[in-house]
Amino acid sequence: MLAQLKGLFTPEAIAQALKLLPSLETTIMDSLFKERPTHPLPTIGVSELVSVTQTVPVVRRDGMPVALQGETANVQFIAPLPIKVKIPVTASELNDLKVIFGNQAALTAWRTRKLDQIRRAVRDTTEAMSAIVATTGKLTWPVELEGGHRETYEVDYGPLLTYTPATKLTAASKLPDVYRLLRDMEMEVKHAGLGGNVEFWAGSDVVAALLGIVEQYMSTAETKPYRVALDQGTVKVAGYTIRFMDETYPNPEDETEWLPKLDPKTLLAVATNQAGKIWYCAIDSISANNAATPLHVVPVPRADDSGYTLIGQAKPLPARPSRASCKAIVVD
Repeated sequence: MLAQLKGLFTPEAIAQALKLLPSLETTIMDSLFKERPTHPLPTIGVSELVSVTQTVPVVRRDGMPVALQGETANVQFIAPLPIKVKIPVTASELNDLKVIFGNQAALTAWRTRKLDQIRRAVRDTTEAMSAIVATTGKLTWPVELEGGHRETYEVDYGPLLTYTPATKLTAASKLPDVYRLLRDMEMEVKHAGLGGNVEFWAGSDVVAALLGIVEQYMSTAETKPYRVALDQGTVKVAGYTIRFMDETYPNPEDETEWLPKLDPKTLLAVATNQAGKIWYCAIDSISANNAATPLHVVPVPRADDSGYTLIGQAKPLPARPSRASCKAIVVD
C-alpha cells in the first residue's frame, strides 16, 4: 500500500495535480514578494540576500549561520528552517482507497483534496512570514524542539524607516492633514534612495479614522481641491493609494489567537517597485532527492500501525529591503 501511495505523490504527480488547482492568492506575497526562485542548496549566501535587502542580515539562532573561511574572503551562509505540516491518512481511508484504486478519477480527486489542504497550510504560513518581514524588517518565527520546547528563529534585515507625525489622525482631522502625512512618509522612502511607486497600507484603526475624514470631507466641502475616491478595500487621496490591511493570521504559538498582519494603529508606506523575494531552498528529504521545491509531499507509515501520515514541507525564506518601507503610528 505504501508503494501505491508513494506513486500518488511523486514530484511529477504532485506537479500535475497542482496544475488542476486554482492559484492561491495572498495579499502580502502577491504585492511585495512576487519573485519566488528555487535555490538548489539548503543554505543561501548572505551576498544573495544583500542583493535584495541591501543590508547584511543578522541571524539569531544557534547553528543557523555557516561561515566558510577562504584564503581571501569570509563567506557566510544562512540555513533557512523548513515549514513542515502533516495530515493523517487513517486506516478507514486506506480501506476506501483499496476500493477506488482502479478508479483513476476518484484517486485523483482524493489526492487533490489532500494536496490542497497541505499547500494552503504551507502558503498561509509563508504569507504570515512575509507579512512579518514586510512590516518589521525581520523574519521572526517560533521553532518547536523536542520535548515541547520552543525557541525563536530570526533573520534580521534591519529596521524599517520610521516617521513620527506631529499630530495623530482622528475622524475630525482635515484632508490636508492626511495629504501632508502621506507626502512626508513618501519622501522618507525616497530620501532613502528606494522610492519610486509608493503606496500605503493602513491598519484597521487607521482605516476607521480615514473613513471618518473622507466622509466628513465629501459631505461638507462645497469645493473639493483634493481628489478623493473610495473603492473596495482602498481610498485614494490626491493621487495616493491607501490600501486597507485588516487581515489576520493564526498565532503559530496559540492557534486560538489571531494576529493582525499590520498593527491596527500603523500606516505603512511601501515602495512597490522594490520587489522582495521568497527563496525556496533545497529541503532535507531523501524522498525528494534533497531538491529545491515550493512543496514536497511524502507518505510515511505511522509508528502505531494505524495508517499513514502525509508530510508536506517547503523551505521558504522571504526577504525585502527594509528601507523600502516607512512605518508610522498615526492614530491613538
